[in-house]
Amino acid sequence: MKHNVVQKFMLVSLSVMFIGISTGISTGDQVSASSGSQADTGNTLKVLYWNSDDFNRTYGDLFRKKYPNTNIEVVAPGGMSAITDYNAAIQKYSPDLVMLPPYQYKQMSNDKKLVDLETLIQRDKYDTTTLYPGLLDELKKQGGGTLYGLSPKADSYALLYNADLFKKYNVKAPSDGMTWEEILNLAKKFPTKGDKNSRIWGLSSFGSSNLVMDIARTEGLTYIDPTTLKATANTTAWKNAYRIASEATKSGVLDEKVSLSGKSYLESSSFNMGRSAMIVASISQLQSLQAAKSGVKNYKPFTLGIAAGPADSKDRKSTGNVFITEIFAIPADASHVDAAWDFIQYFNGDDYANEYYKLPSISAPLSRTIKEYSGYKLDAFYKLKPNLDSSIAGYVLMNKSPNFELDFRSVLGKELTKVVNGKKTLDKATAAIQTQTQAVANKLTGAQTAKK
Repeated sequence: MKHNVVQKFMLVSLSVMFIGISTGISTGDQVSASSGSQADTGNTLKVLYWNSDDFNRTYGDLFRKKYPNTNIEVVAPGGMSAITDYNAAIQKYSPDLVMLPPYQYKQMSNDKKLVDLETLIQRDKYDTTTLYPGLLDELKKQGGGTLYGLSPKADSYALLYNADLFKKYNVKAPSDGMTWEEILNLAKKFPTKGDKNSRIWGLSSFGSSNLVMDIARTEGLTYIDPTTLKATANTTAWKNAYRIASEATKSGVLDEKVSLSGKSYLESSSFNMGRSAMIVASISQLQSLQAAKSGVKNYKPFTLGIAAGPADSKDRKSTGNVFITEIFAIPADASHVDAAWDFIQYFNGDDYANEYYKLPSISAPLSRTIKEYSGYKLDAFYKLKPNLDSSIAGYVLMNKSPNFELDFRSVLGKELTKVVNGKKTLDKATAAIQTQTQAVANKLTGAQTAKK
């Protein structure tokens, strides 16, 4: 189970790392070129992406159905690996469209190396009213006040809860903008006795160390300063996260997401089966609930509530627990600006949304908001403003060493286990986490110095 958790977080981290760049289409050389679709003019749209096959599966094949006369040339300098130097790749291959991770988007925006999309939006009267408003604001913030890119997907989370259990145990239902500490305090109001295969749980969540990482992302915390490589794992905010998570584990309110022997994945989920009061989850959890209704014998449905959260305790209208892996942008020197803009509009528009939500498996809601999915309202997934600062810091750390997060998780798990088992005080565990995290950073710094 711990291996699966680490794998999950590495996939999240690697998804930030394995980011390529995408496509465009048109005859317009200038931002002031005439409006209107340029996608069917027969021009070649050059796209920079990390892998051509992956690009075609995700974007190219679908776009060609919409614009069959479009020629798309995918430049994949990394082959099957991440692009390490976007500036060099753009200078060498002169793409019309790129897909950038948040860090590269921020850097290239600040260096004025991307086309200002607001000019194109105003020119074509492109409707942004149903795009995730908080995401637009954050992309503009990361762009230094100007919108240089759009992202079709925002992997956001919400607090899903079993309204029937809240009513049964006379607990006040969650509200939008609750913090992790408030959510866990709610979880403690539910029974903690009984056999694990049949009892009620307050919250579906993995153990202390993984809960700490969830809290940290929401609060925008980083365990190492990506610039100085100084450990920051002993701050008041981090210590509070350790405390909240270890107390939740000791109280017995977390189901630990244990797989039940002889049961399917759907049946092993206490939340799916109506035995857990809450879960923080993505839109994929809604698919699991629908699958349980049709795939589990004698399934008993329950009333689902969805609240926006968890929120950052410093700003209840925002959260760091939103992941953006690909921001579509147009290089400043692109030859086919209008064509690239057509591509961006399509994958941030209603036509693509209609195709996307027909897919059998959905992991993240689109930035183009819709009111409901699988019969459930989705507004809670869009209410909090995403803060990309911590994910950008995480990207920088991963580029310095892919093992940083794994090493930190290992230290975190060992020390919090001692706290939960009463073998170490929280203060001593915090000091140990800080010391060992700094040792990891020092080892990397020493290795880099030796290479020089």
